[in-house]
Amino acid sequence: MGPVARRIALAALLVLLVPGCSNGDEDQALPVPSPAGSTTGDPSASEPIPSPGESGADVPQNCDDVVPFTRIVQIVAVPLEGGTGRVYADDFPADSGRTARLTCQYGVRPAPAGGEAPPPQVEISLSGYVDGDAARTRLEDTVDSARAGGQQVQAQAVSGHDGFLLADAEDITYVVAVDDRTLVVTLARGVVPEPAEQVVLVGLVEAALGVPAATASPT
Repeated sequence: MGPVARRIALAALLVLLVPGCSNGDEDQALPVPSPAGSTTGDPSASEPIPSPGESGADVPQNCDDVVPFTRIVQIVAVPLEGGTGRVYADDFPADSGRTARLTCQYGVRPAPAGGEAPPPQVEISLSGYVDGDAARTRLEDTVDSARAGGQQVQAQAVSGHDGFLLADAEDITYVVAVDDRTLVVTLARGVVPEPAEQVVLVGLVEAALGVPAATASPT
């Protein structure tokens, strides 16, 4: 084979080889390494854990998450006798509409010999419901029961929320529904001088509603 024929044959061979190499590279991609520390096959690593609030209002289980004890003492401005109490429950019947309730008690005193324990000096109760309608219904039932029981009932707004002041010889209470929660704050008679009772009660309500201390004021 002469020089010209050899060059023609070599050129033809290169034309056949180049497409074959190119197709092989496109069909076979390089593996991509996984990020360091990642795992597979564990659902907990990728699926969010449902929070208690997904089926209703989320109610804290600790009293300091509602109002810190130091803030309670600051608002009342007098020593509270006795200890503290806390009750949390989330096993209410479905038809009640309530999902959870946290009750915080301050100034819990023991019962005298042969008698009953006096009520706590301050009590804050926060309840969650399946929706706002259930919370408002509960508020209305509480107010109607207070009227039927002879308590004084007065409509009063605190921090832009419409609630009610309930009063009798034993204590004064403020009740309000905010979205899908209800808040009940009770102050026993005699803890503070009578002229200061409503001011202290409203201060406790504002603290439980999350109003900053600098702007808290009775309405």
